[in-house]
Amino acid sequence: MDEQQIYEKYVDLLNSLMDIINESQKRLLSDNPDPLFQQHLNFFIKAYLITMCTYLEAFLTDIAFIRIEKIAHKLQSTSIPHNIVKWSFSNLSKDRIDGLEEFKDLSISIKKDDLNDHLSGNIDKTINTFKKIGLNLISIPGFADNKDQINSIVSKRNKIIHKNDDASDVSMVDLINHINTLIKYMDSIKTIVKTENSK
Repeated sequence: MDEQQIYEKYVDLLNSLMDIINESQKRLLSDNPDPLFQQHLNFFIKAYLITMCTYLEAFLTDIAFIRIEKIAHKLQSTSIPHNIVKWSFSNLSKDRIDGLEEFKDLSISIKKDDLNDHLSGNIDKTINTFKKIGLNLISIPGFADNKDQINSIVSKRNKIIHKNDDASDVSMVDLINHINTLIKYMDSIKTIVKTENSK
Protein backbone atom coordinates (compact mmCIF):
# COMPACT_ATOMS: atom_id res chain seq x y z
CA MET A 1 0.00 0.00 0.00
CA ASP A 2 1.15 3.53 -0.67
CA GLU A 3 0.44 6.65 1.40
CA GLN A 4 -2.80 7.48 -0.41
CA GLN A 5 -4.12 3.93 -0.05
CA ILE A 6 -3.37 3.93 3.67
CA TYR A 7 -5.16 7.26 4.06
CA GLU A 8 -8.16 6.10 2.03
CA LYS A 9 -8.40 2.87 4.05
CA TYR A 10 -8.82 4.80 7.30
CA VAL A 11 -11.06 7.47 5.77
CA ASP A 12 -13.35 4.65 4.60
CA LEU A 13 -13.40 3.21 8.13
CA LEU A 14 -14.16 6.63 9.62
CA ASN A 15 -16.89 7.25 7.03
CA SER A 16 -18.45 3.88 7.89
CA LEU A 17 -18.37 4.87 11.55
CA MET A 18 -19.99 8.19 10.61
CA ASP A 19 -22.80 6.28 8.86
CA ILE A 20 -23.36 4.25 12.04
CA ILE A 21 -23.40 7.42 14.16
CA ASN A 22 -25.89 9.07 11.77
CA GLU A 23 -28.13 6.00 11.94
CA SER A 24 -27.88 5.99 15.73
CA GLN A 25 -28.87 9.66 15.77
CA LYS A 26 -31.90 8.94 13.55
CA ARG A 27 -33.03 6.18 15.88
CA LEU A 28 -32.76 8.51 18.84
CA LEU A 29 -34.64 11.37 17.21
CA SER A 30 -37.40 9.37 15.51
CA ASP A 31 -41.05 9.65 16.59
CA ASN A 32 -40.60 6.29 18.31
CA PRO A 33 -37.03 6.46 19.66
CA ASP A 34 -35.15 3.19 19.84
CA PRO A 35 -35.07 2.24 23.55
CA LEU A 36 -31.67 0.57 23.17
CA PHE A 37 -30.08 3.87 22.14
CA GLN A 38 -32.13 5.89 24.62
CA GLN A 39 -31.15 3.75 27.58
CA HIS A 40 -27.51 3.23 26.58
CA LEU A 41 -26.63 6.46 24.78
CA ASN A 42 -23.56 7.06 26.91
CA PHE A 43 -22.22 3.60 26.14
CA PHE A 44 -22.61 4.11 22.37
CA ILE A 45 -20.98 7.53 22.42
CA LYS A 46 -18.02 6.13 24.37
CA ALA A 47 -17.70 3.20 21.97
CA TYR A 48 -17.79 5.48 18.91
CA LEU A 49 -15.20 7.84 20.40
CA ILE A 50 -12.86 4.99 21.33
CA THR A 51 -13.26 3.46 17.87
CA MET A 52 -12.37 6.67 16.03
CA CYS A 53 -9.24 7.08 18.16
CA THR A 54 -8.30 3.46 17.47
CA TYR A 55 -8.52 4.16 13.73
CA LEU A 56 -6.35 7.27 14.19
CA GLU A 57 -3.66 5.32 16.02
CA ALA A 58 -3.65 2.54 13.44
CA PHE A 59 -3.35 5.15 10.66
CA LEU A 60 -0.41 6.85 12.42
CA THR A 61 1.38 3.52 12.78
CA ASP A 62 0.84 2.55 9.15
CA ILE A 63 1.81 5.95 7.71
CA ALA A 64 4.92 6.25 9.94
CA PHE A 65 6.01 2.74 9.01
CA ILE A 66 5.72 3.39 5.27
CA ARG A 67 8.11 6.32 5.81
CA ILE A 68 10.53 4.07 7.73
CA GLU A 69 10.36 1.44 4.97
CA LYS A 70 11.18 4.08 2.35
CA ILE A 71 14.21 5.28 4.32
CA ALA A 72 15.35 1.68 4.91
CA HIS A 73 15.11 0.97 1.18
CA LYS A 74 17.17 4.08 0.34
CA LEU A 75 19.83 3.05 2.85
CA GLN A 76 19.95 -0.48 1.49
CA SER A 77 20.47 0.75 -2.07
CA THR A 78 23.21 3.20 -1.04
CA SER A 79 25.53 0.86 0.91
CA ILE A 80 26.88 3.10 3.68
CA PRO A 81 29.36 1.49 6.10
CA HIS A 82 27.86 1.10 9.58
CA ASN A 83 31.22 1.83 11.22
CA ILE A 84 31.68 5.34 9.80
CA VAL A 85 28.25 6.38 11.06
CA LYS A 86 29.01 4.89 14.50
CA TRP A 87 32.33 6.72 14.50
CA SER A 88 30.69 10.04 13.59
CA PHE A 89 28.31 9.73 16.58
CA SER A 90 31.11 8.91 19.01
CA ASN A 91 33.85 11.04 20.47
CA LEU A 92 36.04 11.41 17.36
CA SER A 93 39.16 11.94 19.46
CA LYS A 94 38.93 8.42 20.94
CA ASP A 95 41.24 5.85 19.39
CA ARG A 96 39.05 2.88 20.28
CA ILE A 97 35.30 2.69 19.66
CA ASP A 98 33.33 -0.37 20.73
CA GLY A 99 31.18 -2.10 18.15
CA LEU A 100 33.35 -1.63 15.07
CA GLU A 101 34.34 -5.29 14.85
CA GLU A 102 31.47 -6.22 12.56
CA PHE A 103 31.84 -4.91 9.02
CA LYS A 104 28.37 -4.31 7.61
CA ASP A 105 26.27 -1.74 5.83
CA LEU A 106 24.13 0.67 7.77
CA SER A 107 20.56 -0.59 8.06
CA ILE A 108 17.33 0.15 9.86
CA SER A 109 15.89 -2.61 11.98
CA ILE A 110 12.68 -0.90 13.14
CA LYS A 111 9.62 -3.13 12.82
CA LYS A 112 6.02 -2.00 12.72
CA ASP A 113 5.38 -3.46 16.18
CA ASP A 114 8.23 -1.32 17.53
CA LEU A 115 6.08 1.75 16.90
CA ASN A 116 3.39 0.66 19.38
CA ASP A 117 5.25 2.12 22.36
CA HIS A 118 6.07 5.33 20.52
CA LEU A 119 2.86 6.27 18.75
CA SER A 120 -0.62 6.96 20.03
CA GLY A 121 -3.26 9.58 19.42
CA ASN A 122 -1.34 11.75 21.89
CA ILE A 123 -0.11 14.84 20.03
CA ASP A 124 3.27 15.05 21.77
CA LYS A 125 4.04 11.38 21.11
CA THR A 126 3.02 11.83 17.48
CA ILE A 127 5.19 14.92 17.03
CA ASN A 128 8.20 13.26 18.71
CA THR A 129 7.92 10.00 16.77
CA PHE A 130 7.61 11.73 13.42
CA LYS A 131 10.54 13.97 14.40
CA LYS A 132 12.61 10.79 14.84
CA ILE A 133 11.85 9.82 11.25
CA GLY A 134 12.77 13.28 10.00
CA LEU A 135 9.36 14.92 9.67
CA ASN A 136 8.41 18.23 11.29
CA LEU A 137 4.64 17.94 11.68
CA ILE A 138 4.38 21.31 13.44
CA SER A 139 5.41 23.01 10.19
CA ILE A 140 2.32 21.68 8.36
CA PRO A 141 -0.70 24.02 8.47
CA GLY A 142 -3.24 21.16 8.39
CA PHE A 143 -1.56 19.56 11.37
CA ALA A 144 -1.13 22.77 13.36
CA ASP A 145 -4.72 23.86 12.64
CA ASN A 146 -6.21 20.63 14.01
CA LYS A 147 -3.79 19.47 16.71
CA ASP A 148 -5.62 21.14 19.63
CA GLN A 149 -8.92 19.58 18.63
CA ILE A 150 -7.25 16.17 18.21
CA ASN A 151 -5.66 16.59 21.62
CA SER A 152 -9.09 17.25 23.11
CA ILE A 153 -10.61 14.16 21.43
CA VAL A 154 -7.77 11.90 22.55
CA SER A 155 -7.82 13.32 26.09
CA LYS A 156 -11.54 12.57 26.33
CA ARG A 157 -10.92 9.02 25.07
CA ASN A 158 -8.18 8.57 27.67
CA LYS A 159 -10.46 9.75 30.48
CA ILE A 160 -13.10 7.26 29.34
CA ILE A 161 -10.64 4.36 29.21
CA HIS A 162 -8.49 5.10 32.25
CA LYS A 163 -10.92 6.90 34.58
CA ASN A 164 -14.26 5.50 33.43
CA ASP A 165 -15.36 9.04 32.67
CA ASP A 166 -18.81 9.36 31.17
CA ALA A 167 -19.42 11.01 27.83
CA SER A 168 -22.39 13.15 28.80
CA ASP A 169 -20.64 16.23 27.40
CA VAL A 170 -20.28 14.62 23.94
CA SER A 171 -23.16 14.47 21.46
CA MET A 172 -23.62 12.51 18.25
CA VAL A 173 -23.11 15.79 16.35
CA ASP A 174 -19.81 16.27 18.21
CA LEU A 175 -18.73 12.81 17.08
CA ILE A 176 -19.44 13.68 13.44
CA ASN A 177 -17.42 16.88 13.81
CA HIS A 178 -14.60 14.90 15.44
CA ILE A 179 -14.46 12.52 12.48
CA ASN A 180 -14.25 15.43 10.03
CA THR A 181 -11.38 16.88 12.07
CA LEU A 182 -9.60 13.51 12.17
CA ILE A 183 -9.83 13.21 8.39
CA LYS A 184 -8.27 16.67 7.86
CA TYR A 185 -5.55 15.91 10.40
CA MET A 186 -4.75 12.55 8.80
CA ASP A 187 -4.68 14.18 5.36
CA SER A 188 -2.02 16.65 6.49
CA ILE A 189 0.18 13.83 7.84
CA LYS A 190 -0.34 11.73 4.71
CA THR A 191 0.63 14.69 2.53
CA ILE A 192 3.98 15.33 4.24
CA VAL A 193 4.87 11.62 4.25
CA LYS A 194 3.97 11.32 0.57
CA THR A 195 5.99 14.44 -0.30
CA GLU A 196 9.08 13.22 1.56
CA ASN A 197 8.81 9.68 0.23
CA SER A 198 8.72 10.98 -3.34
CA LYS A 199 12.11 12.71 -2.98
